[in-house]
Amino acid sequence: MLNVCIVEDDPVNLKQLEEFVICFCKENSLACHVEKYEDGLVFLNAYRPVYNLVFLDIQLPSIDGVATARRLRELDRQVGIIFVTNLMKYAINGYEVHAFDYIIKPVRYFDFSARMKKFLEHASISNEPEILLSFAEKKRRIGINEICYVEVAGHKICYHTAGEVISVRGSLTVAEKVLPKKHFVRCNSGILVNLNYVEAFEKDLVRVAGQWLPVSRPKRKDFLAAVTRFIAKPLKKV
Repeated sequence: MLNVCIVEDDPVNLKQLEEFVICFCKENSLACHVEKYEDGLVFLNAYRPVYNLVFLDIQLPSIDGVATARRLRELDRQVGIIFVTNLMKYAINGYEVHAFDYIIKPVRYFDFSARMKKFLEHASISNEPEILLSFAEKKRRIGINEICYVEVAGHKICYHTAGEVISVRGSLTVAEKVLPKKHFVRCNSGILVNLNYVEAFEKDLVRVAGQWLPVSRPKRKDFLAAVTRFIAKPLKKV
């Protein structure tokens, strides 16, 4: 499934881009879903981490396309961005936000199709589940498979990945409801472990992605049983 969002304030251009996406997907036997916005701020405020590609007009009301792209990158590092612009000189702005490409208006289907093919060759379109984390007045999309473990730290919840720790306000109970129960199990009252990253046991400790974490006595039996069931099957991602 290719999920596309179009942010364009001109109704004619908006409709044309939508028709081009649908036409391209039909020609290439791709299932697709298209969402549309006419304002950058409305798009950002409603943003969800579900898109593979965003077509972004540079000249938008309330906030221009480049500023929209900067804010978008704070929310989502992975989504593809293709700028749509009247003037080629604006395309240089794409480098600072790691835009995939740009298209000059008036958009012609041949140019549109060429960029779509290029995007599909480089992009990884998958069904990997993701969650959106809100922190420090920002939002970030993160793949569930990236999470090694989640722990309570005061009034915050820390999501540990291989490369960083993201702290958000919330409770472990809420995180537990969002994350798949077959893969995320508590080793104690304050830590939720992704069983994909369990490496070893030693007494009342479990090593998860290189970190030794305590296994509490009340949780030990259920946690060890969950790990045993998990490793008895072929390892699968969430």
